[in-house]
Amino acid sequence: MKSLITRLLQFGIGSIGAAILNLLTIPVITFFISPAEYGKTSMFMLAQTLLICVIYLGFDQAFAREFYEYTNRKKLFKTSILVPLLFSALVIIMMCAFKKTISLFLFGSENYYAAVYLIAISTIFLIFERFIFLYIRMENKALEFSIFNIFIKLSILICTIVFLYFLPHTFITVVYATIIGQMIGDVILMLRNISLLRINPLKADPVLMPKLAKFGLPVVIATFIYSLFVVIDKLFIRYYCNFEQLGLYTAAFKIASALLILQVTFSNFWVPTAYDWYKKQKPMRYFKFVSDSIMFLIALLFIFLLLFKSVIVMILSPDYSNAQYIFPFLCFYPLMMTVSETTNLGIVFLKRSSLNILVSLISLAVSVGLNFWLVPIYGATGAAVATGSAYIAFFLARTYFSMRIWKGFSVKRHLVTTAVLFAAASLNMIIRDTWLISILNTIMLILVLLIYVPLVQMGRKFVKTKHQKNRIQKGIDA
Repeated sequence: MKSLITRLLQFGIGSIGAAILNLLTIPVITFFISPAEYGKTSMFMLAQTLLICVIYLGFDQAFAREFYEYTNRKKLFKTSILVPLLFSALVIIMMCAFKKTISLFLFGSENYYAAVYLIAISTIFLIFERFIFLYIRMENKALEFSIFNIFIKLSILICTIVFLYFLPHTFITVVYATIIGQMIGDVILMLRNISLLRINPLKADPVLMPKLAKFGLPVVIATFIYSLFVVIDKLFIRYYCNFEQLGLYTAAFKIASALLILQVTFSNFWVPTAYDWYKKQKPMRYFKFVSDSIMFLIALLFIFLLLFKSVIVMILSPDYSNAQYIFPFLCFYPLMMTVSETTNLGIVFLKRSSLNILVSLISLAVSVGLNFWLVPIYGATGAAVATGSAYIAFFLARTYFSMRIWKGFSVKRHLVTTAVLFAAASLNMIIRDTWLISILNTIMLILVLLIYVPLVQMGRKFVKTKHQKNRIQKGIDA
């Protein structure tokens, strides 16, 4: 247990550090550029999100799945990364061929095609970054993982500050700064792990490759559908509203992403731990305790963000003040993503990755339907409600299919907590009176605490029992 906690803290250093640097980037950008310009920046983020979701072709997930079963891990790395690299060459050619069309779609003008070139080239760096980070994470090199995670985000922040100080205060400056900062960080990461990068296609494992593809390709279909689910809100705002609404929405999304501190930290720790527990056939109560604990912790963070939303939004410039009424529902994104990592284990352990396609389709259908209904009427606020609701559907679908094929555990407490948080987000979107909403948020906090009284009691009992065993052991040793 002590080693697990140490590893969690070491992974946490990187996740917290990277999240803080991400948060610091928000006031820097919003100080220099208007919401409309920030809206154009978000279209660059949209393009990068789509690339990240499909460029790996599911081989990154297959790599993680085989990591503890394949004996030669470096050969596994080199075999797994080969297909995504070859695919990236095709993606780069296509992006360069349609550079002006892509520029017009993303930024409203054909004149920014140079940015499309940079986005295309960055795909290679993103692939190396993803697979190297996976390798380090699965090796449980938590401290090294954290150091490089922080370094890459710091590189982006420094480039953003320098570029905005010396160059025009427009979205394209932020785009160039982000891409170049990312590349600088990735180059250092690649140099540190140069032994992994001596890739010879002729030495790839021909037996392993079909196995990776069999697991990975269903994942990439689901991932592509999921990527549409991720970006559909911004596409609806782009079509029905304007870049200013898109900028406010993006700023609100960045604030909500503060919860990703826990999500990223937990995922980095949980994936190898869950596989290890499954291999050792740990009792189901272990998995349930972790799931309940992480739901409780994120629910508390969710409520605290709502309690202090008027203070948090002060990190933005005054032009972005309305973002505080948009971000409550967006908090469901990291919350539902994190909790579903503990409830979808049946899909992962039994290698039923094809079910992820159905999960993504359900989530996408909810997102498209609600965005189509709400965005034309309520703009960015409507998109936030649609996104939050779609991520709740994502969690429910993931959990349902997992529990159908695996013995699993009860999630009733999760459902009650989700209902409380949904009510809290709705009230914070509607009510503008500061004192009234503070009282209501406090009531919601008390409700969450009451729901998890049994869990807290169980935790106290565990600590007490552990302490007594240690005292007895010391007495025997003496």
